[in-house]
Amino acid sequence: MQLPFALETELERRICSEPEWRRGAAWGEPRPGHPEGAVAAHIAEVLRNIEREASSPEERGRLRLAALIHDTFKHAVDTSHPRTGENHHGARARRFAERYLEDPELLELLELHDEAYDSWLAGQRDPQRGERRAARLIERLGPSLPLYLAFYRADSATGGKSHEPLHWFESLLEQSAKAG
Repeated sequence: MQLPFALETELERRICSEPEWRRGAAWGEPRPGHPEGAVAAHIAEVLRNIEREASSPEERGRLRLAALIHDTFKHAVDTSHPRTGENHHGARARRFAERYLEDPELLELLELHDEAYDSWLAGQRDPQRGERRAARLIERLGPSLPLYLAFYRADSATGGKSHEPLHWFESLLEQSAKAG
């Protein structure tokens, strides 16, 4: 498979040479939130957005690794069961990444990369539940929040995604900062 983006480091090349990663990168049809289809096309968009979001060369490298792995294991989720716990693509991405990375913040980001969105979604049914869920995420991330937020912004700025969940999460962060 020809990738729609360039790999920059030996670690990126090792990760992307894994057959399991390549299957996941090739998976996907156009769908809501992902009109680009294949995961590799989504990764290419996120990588372009990281150029704008990264605050330093080091953060850029970390965010690139997150982009390469974050959605690549959607194909492995058993859709006949709830997409939670170990059957969530974020948990599967983390397990894969643990073979390559010893960066606890980055591993946490991979596992939780959709949690702000999922909190917003829960809030559509029950606003207080969504806010409580987001507050737990913010507390869990602690000092890792800026890295998480940079990735969430890069991931949310891809074609077909609503910006409402990101704006909601950022407004909760502003409220929390004012209250704190």
